[in-house]
Amino acid sequence: MIKFNPNQFRSSESGAVTIEFVILVPIVLYLFFMALETGLWSAREIMLRRATNIVAREVRLSSANPPSYEEMKAMICDKSFFSAGCLDSLRIQMQAMPVPQWRNISGVVPCVDREEDFDPANNFIPGQQNDLMLVRVCRLFDPLLPGTGLGRKLPENSDGEYGVRITTAFVTEPQG
Repeated sequence: MIKFNPNQFRSSESGAVTIEFVILVPIVLYLFFMALETGLWSAREIMLRRATNIVAREVRLSSANPPSYEEMKAMICDKSFFSAGCLDSLRIQMQAMPVPQWRNISGVVPCVDREEDFDPANNFIPGQQNDLMLVRVCRLFDPLLPGTGLGRKLPENSDGEYGVRITTAFVTEPQG
């Protein structure tokens, strides 16, 4: 029969490292996954901004034949690095807006509402020559790790997706 000696149990240090591991590893993993999600969100935002600015430059120079809403969506998705599911998750708002009205821009850029069967009116109005155009784009993405860190804070729609929003402006060039 084995006798239990309480003094021997109290003086043993054979589990000390395990306790530190169990306490610190979840904190380190939480910070790691939060940094990973933040980096991916930033990369998505940068690539969407780049694609939007390239397309805005092309639209600015083609005032004689401006693209339609669907054509502009396709152009942005073609230029974007993250192009998987882009056409279904991208929404563009474009309208001519004089400088004095810029302080009246309110609210966030509207995103795609997947619960709706149709795409509601979104103020996509190609400008004329010398118009100051405001372009606002929203693209929905799934978080990489939805239950951890930043992935839990970002979602804003019922499907657990978050929107990356871009705003840019340009002046439509006159035709020579």
